[in-house]
Amino acid sequence: MEREVIPAPKIRKIVAKRMLESWQNSPRVSFTMRIDAEKMMDLRKKLNAGLKEGEGKISYNTIIMKACAIALMEFPDVNSCFDGENITRNPDANIGLAVDTEAGLMVPNIKQVQNKTLRQISDEMDSAIERARIGKLKIDDMSGGTFTVTSLGGMGIEHATPIINPPELAILGVYTLTDTPVAKDGQVIIRPLLTLVLVADHRLIDGALAARFFGRIKEVLETCEGLE
Repeated sequence: MEREVIPAPKIRKIVAKRMLESWQNSPRVSFTMRIDAEKMMDLRKKLNAGLKEGEGKISYNTIIMKACAIALMEFPDVNSCFDGENITRNPDANIGLAVDTEAGLMVPNIKQVQNKTLRQISDEMDSAIERARIGKLKIDDMSGGTFTVTSLGGMGIEHATPIINPPELAILGVYTLTDTPVAKDGQVIIRPLLTLVLVADHRLIDGALAARFFGRIKEVLETCEGLE
């Protein structure tokens, strides 16, 4: 059988260029954390139990995006871009969700996530994902992002280090949610632990800043305060 040479689709060329740019220009540091997802699971169950006809289920990604928006508003340097000379702080958390499509990876983003309810975020994200998969995304859907969430937990991936989507300065990877033995008060108990990986551009986001930001995401997800 002869080798087959296939011209790369335009979207694949764009993704390749952006990922190479990110790899070359962003000195990356990754941080891994496991969070207790019990309250997040309970919140999702409660919200989806009251669905109206035609409403889609709220996903874990929706809840995580809202938690990230809360943290981004408290840590403006993470919600920024940096050209080597100037820091531009973005006033809104415009959070993208990486979507796998037949044409390649696309990252539509939801604008002003910090001001929206979980239902609003979910509905807008469902619409954006559908448009991405049928090739109907608009330029505005893909531009203006300040932070990205990428999720492979549903595919069984336990850990990875995603590449930052420039000009953003950080990206959060969401991986497996598993029942895990945990030692507490001298006893072993089973807790639902979710693995998250934050990758940050070390030019602006030092380790301590990344740790505080990541810790705030953990706090919001484990308490669910401010999410409803």
